[in-house]
Amino acid sequence: MAVTIHNALPSLNALKSKSIIRNRPESRRVSANSVRCCQVATSDKQSITVSNGNDSLEICRVLNGMWQTSGGWGRIDRDDAVDAMLRYADAGLTTFDMADHYGPAEDLYGIFINRVRRERPPEFLDKVRGLTKWVPPPVKMTSSIVRESIDVSRRRMDVPCLDMLQFHWWDYSNPGYLDALNHLTDLKEEGKIKTVALTNFDTERLRIILENGIPVVSNQVQHSVVDMRPQQKMAELCQLTGVKLITYGTVMGGLLSEKFLDTNLSIPFAGPPLNTPSLQKYKRVQSPSIYY
Repeated sequence: MAVTIHNALPSLNALKSKSIIRNRPESRRVSANSVRCCQVATSDKQSITVSNGNDSLEICRVLNGMWQTSGGWGRIDRDDAVDAMLRYADAGLTTFDMADHYGPAEDLYGIFINRVRRERPPEFLDKVRGLTKWVPPPVKMTSSIVRESIDVSRRRMDVPCLDMLQFHWWDYSNPGYLDALNHLTDLKEEGKIKTVALTNFDTERLRIILENGIPVVSNQVQHSVVDMRPQQKMAELCQLTGVKLITYGTVMGGLLSEKFLDTNLSIPFAGPPLNTPSLQKYKRVQSPSIYY
């Protein structure tokens, strides 16, 4: 697992953590030979290249998280947010992680990437990456539904091809996630997506997806020194297949920081206020609802 600290836009207060991923199934059974993964870190250690067959994507080890644009952290000034994204990119943090449901995140990326095109040299643009997520309702996944949804993200982000599409499914009793992933793979072959990935899938479903020959490159999951669930069955499968983990919640929205040192969170008002959705979320991590 290549862990990355995932820093949100300034004034939006959040830290997130992630790891990077790659795989290509060659058979319907998950075995030591069923997935081949190639991972090459660059000499400066700030980025990592993950590849799956002919698919390849170089991303930063540290990702800029944009969950904080989804609401709950206060008003977002569009120009200030894009200026902040440019500052992060100028500092070498050129990979941004977002989702279709993170408020204006994809739109902000679209504005940002156009400023990069106008104000930075071509070699700078080549380093910028936009990773997004698609979280549809668990309805029948037709080719047209998948295509139209991905086209919305492409338009919002103002890119012809999504660098990475991370897919999530709410209802495992509905096997439609396999249809969706097959349609996403078709879009990858058409050049509309560079890499297909997952977010918050459990180990059993990841195994099923790989056994169906779907070339996912990563699974983004929650992981920290407090919440180590992915190190159980998920880590074993990932080591076997070459799938990498992009982790979030590594510093629990800031709870694992000096600010909260020696604070008893079970006592109301005993420490700094838990005044953001991320702080409130990670305070509840001792009874997580997602099982890997």
